[in-house]
Amino acid sequence: MEEHEIEGRERTLREWFTRRTTGERTAVDGLDIGWGGVQRWATSRMPDLASGRHLDFACGYATFLAQLGWRFPEARLVGLNIDFEGAHALAGPLLREAGVRAELVQGDARGMPFPDACFDSVSCFMGLQDIEIAFGEQGVRQSLLESVRVVRSPGTVCLLDEYPRERFEGLVRGAGLSVRDLAARELDVKWDRATTECALSLYARGWLEQRRLGGSETATDEAAGYAHRLRAEAERQLSSRGYYVPFGPVRIVICEKAGDAPGENSLG
Repeated sequence: MEEHEIEGRERTLREWFTRRTTGERTAVDGLDIGWGGVQRWATSRMPDLASGRHLDFACGYATFLAQLGWRFPEARLVGLNIDFEGAHALAGPLLREAGVRAELVQGDARGMPFPDACFDSVSCFMGLQDIEIAFGEQGVRQSLLESVRVVRSPGTVCLLDEYPRERFEGLVRGAGLSVRDLAARELDVKWDRATTECALSLYARGWLEQRRLGGSETATDEAAGYAHRLRAEAERQLSSRGYYVPFGPVRIVICEKAGDAPGENSLG
């Protein structure tokens, strides 16, 4: 599918996704569809999934699965998420609205409910940070090792998040992956103060819910600290730029599984 066609589908899906919101909330919620051009950029860099079996873990609302389906319509897509309840109950309806077929599986990325080497490729879009909020660094490392376990050799693992280059490189080396491509992209987003205020409230609430998911006993106090850091960065951007970019740069690392990559019990 051509780039302009994907962009058009994003607009249509965004209108559906935000159809019940108004004001600043529409802009904030609408970011999930396309992520300021980053999702289109990411799928354009990924190897062709062709008709292979592809797993997107920590898939959330399934917006990246929609992008994968538009870019690679012959791929057999599977989305894994720790729940499909609450807000994430939208994943199935969103995929139907996007015209993308994908199997949705509920499960913990730290112990994926799949046999060894059953996927040709794996991806995770902005899900590692959610795993880290809930389950810490160990959770991220366990999830990466699980992604290596379930992908065939040679196979591709594509990760996208805000992690610095050095951290990404360390994580993928620890999982027995070799880096094929690493790049970063800023979001094409410029929010004014009113939209920023709306976003800060929503993101702080989401962070708190994620911490509680991981069983944190100090989630409320930690959330206050997170909200303070988030506001400080927003104020810095608003003062220096006159607008706020809520995430990024988003970094993509495309890796290949080596023949001797560690298995699920190799976490050190």
